Amino acid sequence: MPRRRPGALRAPHPKLYALHQPYRIDRLSPRTSAAVHRAERETDAEEVWPGATETALYWCRRFLARPGRYLEISYAGCPCPSDSLEDVTEARELLERVVVVLPVPARRELEALLAVLDAELWRRTLPDPFAFRDPRRRGGSWWHHRLRGEPFG
Repeated sequence: MPRRRPGALRAPHPKLYALHQPYRIDRLSPRTSAAVHRAERETDAEEVWPGATETALYWCRRFLARPGRYLEISYAGCPCPSDSLEDVTEARELLERVVVVLPVPARRELEALLAVLDAELWRRTLPDPFAFRDPRRRGGSWWHHRLRGEPFG
């Protein structure tokens, strides 16, 4: 049996190296990503769990990547916390909860990212004049008062 080369012996093992990868959120600096991860772990709110911010940003970007000039927001199909983020208003609400508990530098960076997403959401959705009649639209944030499509189920 051939012996292993010295370079192969000194090289880091890929499985061990993968375990120590830093927590990184797309389009955020490593410092802000670490602050978000720390805030998610230390927050007592049931709606926020480790990885919630990354999941919410994913669903917001996925919603805004849909084709068409105007988009209708649809209700989530499942009431599970992670599945409810398919509803972009729920995802945006969760991001707002995370922004509040972040330290100031991380908050500014996440708010700058959210400002870009909010501008696109505002541009591609229409206001709903009858939003006040729907009991499922809680909160006074502007994203709850945008035009919605047909509800699931």
